[in-house]
Amino acid sequence: MAGEFEVPSGFTLTVRGPGSAEVVEGEVIAFGARLTSGSRLQIPEGRTIPLEAVVDSFIRSSTESAEVVKGSTVPKEWEELAKEALDRSRVMVIGANDTGKSSLILYMVNRALAAGRRPAIVDADIGQTDIGPAGTIGLAFPRNQSPVYSGFEMSDAYFVGDKSPVGHLLPMVVGSRLMVDRAIEAGAAPVFVNTTGFVEGSSGWALKTHKVEALEPDLLIAIERGEELRQVLRSIPRNTRVRRARPPGAVMKERADRARYRVTTLTSIASRRTPMEVNLRDVRLVNARTLLMPEDGELRRRLEAATGIRPELVGVSGDEAVAVFRERLEQKAFSYAMAILEGAGEPRIVNLDRLEGLYLGLMDPHDKFIGVGRLLKLEPRHGTMRGEAVLFSQGEIGGVVFGYLLLDDEWREIGTIKPGYL
Repeated sequence: MAGEFEVPSGFTLTVRGPGSAEVVEGEVIAFGARLTSGSRLQIPEGRTIPLEAVVDSFIRSSTESAEVVKGSTVPKEWEELAKEALDRSRVMVIGANDTGKSSLILYMVNRALAAGRRPAIVDADIGQTDIGPAGTIGLAFPRNQSPVYSGFEMSDAYFVGDKSPVGHLLPMVVGSRLMVDRAIEAGAAPVFVNTTGFVEGSSGWALKTHKVEALEPDLLIAIERGEELRQVLRSIPRNTRVRRARPPGAVMKERADRARYRVTTLTSIASRRTPMEVNLRDVRLVNARTLLMPEDGELRRRLEAATGIRPELVGVSGDEAVAVFRERLEQKAFSYAMAILEGAGEPRIVNLDRLEGLYLGLMDPHDKFIGVGRLLKLEPRHGTMRGEAVLFSQGEIGGVVFGYLLLDDEWREIGTIKPGYL
């Protein structure tokens, strides 16, 4: 509820985005960050910020909901965890969706800054990322306290290209490890690692246990409502230092809220897009093994004769025989093509029109992340690709990572492709 609120010392105003809040008079603390008169912050949709009054304060809010409550909404155990984290190198936080992982890390980062440390954040929650665009594992080196993640600038990222880790367990582990290593090489400590809420089932168990093995945290904070982390905690290395915590009464978000948050992280940068044209022969290509297979001229001629349609690319890769067509084949032509491909290997047909709007990661010639893009047209026969790019740092495009989300003209999510399609 928008309005102006008197918040006595020892009380807290909780404000839920989207919207803004301004400290008109007084002094408050938000997730360990101190805000004084004149301080103003933007609150993302679906996020709740507690503004705890240090002295009697007057706060103006434009958010959709706001409430004054007695006392602090920050659990006491957070203070203990923040103190312990000061003497650690790698601090990893795991938990199911909406258990307060991001809020706890924000609090610990601000406390670390207040103590004179040089913390870093590795945000591996690719669907609800706070550092960098959706579908990336972001790295930031906070230098000043902030009650919201937008106060921290992304320094680097690893592009996964999807909203969920399902089907991408290896890139999730590899990308997280790379970002942690870069943070440590830069002299950061502690390095705080946020994770997805994907903790249950065989894939959730595998992701979390292998990530713990790969990142080797010297403090693992497990936030759980019940015993949803039991299998993970029983499977990690015995020497892992574990601290268990309860959620701080986090607000559960519906799936639609999560989708809206992802949309915001992409549509908010779409206005910065510029035209992009890439020579596929001059750049590194990731998640696009079909484009890298050797051409089979004889197989191409047979397919064209049988279907009456010229394939964009035909080849045999391992035990697969793959044909790339611009448009989807009619049933009769499709049957002819599959029969011919079966004679050369496991048949697979790729339709390029299905890839229009595909989400892309962009790297410089040194494999450093520089931005994201959206595919408009792929021309494997000519070795070119056209699209739109949003660059976070200047540099020549030296690599393209093909993602899995499909975006419309406004960069809103409209679908996905399966891993291995291209």
